[in-house]
Order: sequence, then structure tokens, then C-alpha cells
Amino acid sequence: MELDPKTCRIVIDALDQASEAFVITDAAGSIVYANPGLERLTGYTVQEALGKNAGFQKSGENSDKFYADMWAAIKAGKEWTGRFINKRKDGRVGVDETRISPVRDAKGTISHFLALRHDITREAALQEQLIQSQKMEALGLLAGQLSHDFNNLLTIIIGSMELVMEELPKESAGMKLAQGILKTSKESANLIKQLLIFARRQEAEPVLVNLNDIIAETRVLLDRLLGVNIKMEYSFAPDLVEVNMTPEQFKQVLINLVINAKDAMPAGGVIKIRTFNQPAPKSAAHAAKAAEYAAVEISDTGPGIPPGIREHIFEPFFTTKPKGKGTGLGLSTVYGIIQQHKGDILLESAPGKGAAFTIRIPKAA
Repeated sequence: MELDPKTCRIVIDALDQASEAFVITDAAGSIVYANPGLERLTGYTVQEALGKNAGFQKSGENSDKFYADMWAAIKAGKEWTGRFINKRKDGRVGVDETRISPVRDAKGTISHFLALRHDITREAALQEQLIQSQKMEALGLLAGQLSHDFNNLLTIIIGSMELVMEELPKESAGMKLAQGILKTSKESANLIKQLLIFARRQEAEPVLVNLNDIIAETRVLLDRLLGVNIKMEYSFAPDLVEVNMTPEQFKQVLINLVINAKDAMPAGGVIKIRTFNQPAPKSAAHAAKAAEYAAVEISDTGPGIPPGIREHIFEPFFTTKPKGKGTGLGLSTVYGIIQQHKGDILLESAPGKGAAFTIRIPKAA
């Protein structure tokens, strides 16, 4: 169907004003048309995009198989819908919900592809947070029940071994074996204690504190733990709001995060601890918690955390360290402590760009 000039003008005006990005490529994937929505979405002007392959914004977070499946579908004449994780012009990464339709010429041959792209970065982040929260809640319930059962068994073992040791000669082989059993049992009980923290079943004793003061108290210990290859930098907000927090547990959080950052930089690097006040995000979930947070960011200049690992980072017993170098409970303990104090912890990381953990604790009422 041919359109008269007036109708063509209306169509062009509609595309120019559409909030979504419309992109047309040739059969090889080179961009031949884009509406101004592309610039609003990506930061690239239409002139910058024309002639480029549509994949010029790849972030590396979609797999080769993902692209192969997409091309196989649209070259077969099928409509394809999926999510691209693309890099914006300013370096940020965004999620685009994209629908691609083949365009056929008068002979029925696929000559072009039409892509409709919509920015769902915020929606995808909220969805991921919800999924992660539900998963961690389920893991917490499981960990709590298992910890309770194992704790009862270990209490019996430790108590029994202490009684047995009273009857054994001090230098006997039996005494050495009993001491080994008791030591291992107490180490296991400590692991159970960390699991109970993750499951939020261990009682916290929060008091009104300024997190700057806790960090300052821990600073000497942190500096000594790190050695000469790691440089520590601190930046404290002078007006940081007070929160309800168990000081010793927050020190444990700091130590765990700083040691993890150190382990990620065996050749050395910089770890920064920064505090600041942060308004609550405009969502019902946060509005129900507090209007303002005291935030602590622990960042490093290490290699970063790959996407496939980030989604498991707070799970109990998940670790990337060599066997015997970690229990996999450090970050799950951190997660449990922060959740127990009605806060949250966020991770931002990209390969080669380090990692930044941000802890947010609600301002005390």
C-alpha cells in the first residue's frame, strides 16, 4: 500500500516523537534508519549510529549463543523478542527489551529488520532484587532449620568430649584424639553461629551509633590486616545520620568486606571506605523502612566480579577461593547482619573495574 505525502509526514512525526527507539537494519545488520528515540535510549545520535552494525553497543554480558539464536530466528523469518544488555555512550550498562521483525521485499525476500527497543533497566533491576530477596529468604529459612538441628548435635558432642577428657591421662593418645575432636567441634559450632546470623536467628543488640565512629575504631585493625601492598583511603560524611546497629557485628561486616577486597588484589591495590547520607529510593518497599539511610561504601581497584558470580555472591558456602582458603560464609554473614538491622547491601561491579559494596542502614527514628 502506497501512502500519500501527508500520511508519510504523520508517520515520520510519530516515529520522531515516540519514546521507544525504532531501528531498521539491512540484512547484514547495518543500521540504515533510527529515530530520535535511539539517542534518548543510548546517548548516540542518529548520525553516529547510521552505517554501524547494530551490535556496536555490545557490553559483553550477552553470550555468543544468545546472539546466534537471535540471528537464527530472524533469518528464518520469525519475530524475536529478548533482552539486550547494552553499553550506553557514557559507559553505563542498560537493559533493552527488544522486538525484531523481518521486513520482506516485493519478492518475499528478507531485505531488512525492524527493531523496537524499550529501556527496562530499572524494571530489570527491581525484578532481580525481588528474585534475589526471595531466594535469600528461602535459603535463610533452610539455613536456620539446619543450623538449629546441627547446633543441638554439636552441643551434645562438645559436652560429652569435655566429660570424656576429664577421665583420660593428659599425655595419652586418647587425649590427643579427644582434643582434636573437641577443636573441630568448636570450629563447626562457629560456622553454625555464622549460619544463624545469615538466617537472622541470632539475637542482635543494636544501640544508637554513628557508623563513622565504628569505622574509626576498626581502622587500626584494618590497616594492620592488609599489609604494605594495599592502600586504604577513608572519606567520612561529617553529618552522617545515626542508626541502630550492633557495633561488634558491624565491625565483623567491615572486616569481612575489606579482607575479601584484599584477597581479590594479590598484587596490591586501593580499598576505599566512604560514608554518606542517602535518601530512600522512591519505592513502596523503602518508604516503609525509612526516609533516609546512613550508607557505607567499600570499594576496591581489583579485577571485578563477573555477572555469573554476582548473582550467587551472598549465598552460604558459595566461594571462589581455593579449597581450604574460605568457608563461603563471609558474605552470607554480612548479608544476614545487614538484613537483621533492617538495612540492605548492594553490589556494583564490572570485569576489570573493581567492586563496590554499599551498605545502607535506616536512620534511627
